[in-house]
Amino acid sequence: MKKEKAKKKSDKLSFITVMADTWYALKMIMKTSPMYMILELATNIVGQFLRFFSSTYVLRYVISSFEKGFDFKTVAIAVLAMLAIPMAADMILTPIQTMFDLLMFNKLERKMKILLVEKTSSMELSCYETPEFYDKYVLASRDIPYKLSGMVWYVSDLIGTVIGMILYGSLLFTMDPLFIIFAIIPLFSAFLKKKGNELWHKHTNEDSIQNRRAQYAQRIFYSADYAKEMRLSNAKEFMLERYDNASDGRMDIVKRYGFKELLVEVTTSSLTEVISNPLAIMFAVFRTFVSGVLGIGDCAVVINSVNSLTSTFTGITNRYYSIHGEALFFEDFKTFMAYEPKMKDKENAISPERGTIKLENVSFKYQGSDKYVLKNVNMTIGKNEKIALVGHNGAGKSTLIKLLLRLYDPTEGTVSISGVDVRDCISKEYRGMFSVVFQDFKTLALPVFENVLMRPRREGDTERVTDALKKSGVYNRIMELPNGIETMLTKEFDEDGAVLSVGESQKLAIAHAFLKDAPYVILDEPSSALDPIAESEMYSNMMRMGENKGMIFISHRLSSAVSADRIYMLENGEVVEYGSHKELMEKNGKYADMFRKQAQNYIDLEEGDK
Repeated sequence: MKKEKAKKKSDKLSFITVMADTWYALKMIMKTSPMYMILELATNIVGQFLRFFSSTYVLRYVISSFEKGFDFKTVAIAVLAMLAIPMAADMILTPIQTMFDLLMFNKLERKMKILLVEKTSSMELSCYETPEFYDKYVLASRDIPYKLSGMVWYVSDLIGTVIGMILYGSLLFTMDPLFIIFAIIPLFSAFLKKKGNELWHKHTNEDSIQNRRAQYAQRIFYSADYAKEMRLSNAKEFMLERYDNASDGRMDIVKRYGFKELLVEVTTSSLTEVISNPLAIMFAVFRTFVSGVLGIGDCAVVINSVNSLTSTFTGITNRYYSIHGEALFFEDFKTFMAYEPKMKDKENAISPERGTIKLENVSFKYQGSDKYVLKNVNMTIGKNEKIALVGHNGAGKSTLIKLLLRLYDPTEGTVSISGVDVRDCISKEYRGMFSVVFQDFKTLALPVFENVLMRPRREGDTERVTDALKKSGVYNRIMELPNGIETMLTKEFDEDGAVLSVGESQKLAIAHAFLKDAPYVILDEPSSALDPIAESEMYSNMMRMGENKGMIFISHRLSSAVSADRIYMLENGEVVEYGSHKELMEKNGKYADMFRKQAQNYIDLEEGDK
């Protein structure tokens, strides 16, 4: 119930909030491209003066001239002279403004996307584990550059329209103040416009969530990651059903809001087209032909000016509520950008120093869960020690790695380096001390070179990348590709792009770990796609490379843990055994039992091959 009330409140904005949002948007635009705002404002103000001149004084001059018996040639020359200036100004300014708008919009769009990327990058990993985060991101990012450029146009047009109101209002007031009443009638549609904005905001908010689901279902059909599964299972029918359900949901939203939105639109336009303008024309004709107060020329000018003043009054309310509408969407952006990450550096955060890493009584549970993934874990990692984490799936090994990297903070206990709690260190510098290969590594649609480098290129990088590829054991395969280390990976942007096997891609990720000169190396199942011989070679290279580094690795194949200085065995989130391979085998506990079973499996496989 509270959530529903909060949602309803978010669809309504006070005048002060609208103005605050407008000022916030304009400051962003002025910071990004001040000329964008200045040009829009100048063209709207100049345009209003030119429209007033050409639609009022020129019209009055033409009718008055013919009433006085001026010949056509004299009137035509005068009219052409009076219209030449606005026509020339429009011919020059319009293409300039169009070109400038395109340039400035691209600049604005780039700035907005960078801001969103920087914001999402600053958020803690737990944000990515809730559907609310993705829904909020969609609401914040949807058409935000268009919303900002719309805000610029509406504000500058509002200022120009106010000037037009003053010009037409002053003219009508001097001719007959009663005509102003007809121009004011459409103002009564203002509250309806506000209601229409609120309906549209609710409509698009609900639609964006259903649309995200529909797009996800649609994306599955053209994503290479799911191509095999889609052809080898009934997933096609299942995902089509999901797509249909999301599409039906979008249709229900249209049905729920569509008629109300149509009613608001028809009612607002009727106040101007059906009531205000016809009454103004009838009154002007009455004052001309019955009362005799106005001449025919003045009658035409009055009718035109009432219509123009009506348009300016309507324009002012429409522009305000257009700004109000943009502000509703801009609130979503502001709310997203205002999010304060729970994991952020303290003001007095210090640079970490390489040394012993300790986990003391560390327990952890994920947000929204009552179940502990890790419980009272104690662990010591010397600055040059090789540590192996072993255990069954779900034991908590990968979660422990995330705590070591400070992608999460412990629910209880501390992680420290050289005696300093990592929460007191500068996060970027602390994480920069680790070179990591995750189990769910991703190959980017970039050249091999950049997949290994993962940063802008610098002098000498070719030798570094080549050396890393050799150490990871994938160099020969890469050099077989058409362009060697410059070969584009995946076919997303290049039909000649290379598609590596899972094992080859994994070696590429390991090459990145070799390349990064970090004092600690973390390997989360780095050899899951490698055969035993390639795995043995990879670990041999890693141990040689990491001689003067701290190393933490997770592996299901316990043969790779034999050379570790210390092995920690986890079960149900707890350390149940730790020690060297020799010590644990002598202890004859759970580790020894698991090791012997795996060794027996290899023996059985070898005997079966004979």
